[in-house]
Amino acid sequence: MQNKEWSDEHLKRMIIEQRKHMWRDDSVEMYSRWMGLKQGMTVVDVGCGLGYLGWTYWKYFGQGGKYFGLDKSSKLLEEASVISEEWSQGGIASFQPGDAYELPYPDNFADWTMCQTLLMHLEFPERALQEMIRVTKPGGLIMCNEPDNLSASTMVADFSENTVTDEYTLQHHRVMMIWVRGRKKLGHGDFSIAVRIPMMMRDLGLIEIDSRCNDTCNFVQPPYETPLQKYRIEMAKKHLEEGEDEEGEKRNRQEFKDYFLAGGGSLSSYYRYLKRAYALRDEYKKMHRESIENGTWFRSWGASSFFCIKGRLPTEGKQ
Repeated sequence: MQNKEWSDEHLKRMIIEQRKHMWRDDSVEMYSRWMGLKQGMTVVDVGCGLGYLGWTYWKYFGQGGKYFGLDKSSKLLEEASVISEEWSQGGIASFQPGDAYELPYPDNFADWTMCQTLLMHLEFPERALQEMIRVTKPGGLIMCNEPDNLSASTMVADFSENTVTDEYTLQHHRVMMIWVRGRKKLGHGDFSIAVRIPMMMRDLGLIEIDSRCNDTCNFVQPPYETPLQKYRIEMAKKHLEEGEDEEGEKRNRQEFKDYFLAGGGSLSSYYRYLKRAYALRDEYKKMHRESIENGTWFRSWGASSFFCIKGRLPTEGKQ
């Protein structure tokens, strides 16, 4: 896995902010029926972070159930354990550090093993998925919530107060494709792994494989009536007030450069793109600040490319 400490404040905040409103309550209820969740299940959550999936689905499996969250960050796990006291009533929630490639659970341990935004960060996602299968009982459920971020980053039309030329949009698409290729080449995972997971599941012997795409559409427009729109406005204001995280910006820029060059991009094209991107960012920030203050900000950037993918182990045994 990448050498990132997800308990670092800027990364932890990103985790929290991204997960708020990620899955709508009615969608979670539908997914629970679709997956056949039952009360009293034993559940393993690999790469659990702050236990988001545990409390998201607790009402559908937690009465008499057992939730085991595993993550490499002991700091996140300490916080997750405290948070879980609020949502794990009627069952047991426990957390421990561990490696996704060597899960500390016996064979046939869980009724349901799950992960979210884990496989996208791994150099060998099939190995982690194989471990998830190993610890799951015959007939048990595997769930992987993972993104297709390349499609989300390059192919989604954006309608807003900002005007971007077709030339820059095409340049951005090309840069992102090179960046994704470099990220994978350096062993930091597949940014669009969601489209690969159904075949990975089949090759590892799972059956009843199916996939659903997150139904949340991304837009904000006055008068900002829905909870999601109000949250986006709140976050936009907060980011403008706090300003840039210079250290985080420096890290992100170096990471972007490393991936882009590893993917086959040139230094000259990298700097040309960066110059244009930063100029647009500064222009948009000024426009956003004014329109948010005036209550006129609007933006619509399409659907999420985030998938809930399920598979089941054969009841007669593992293949």
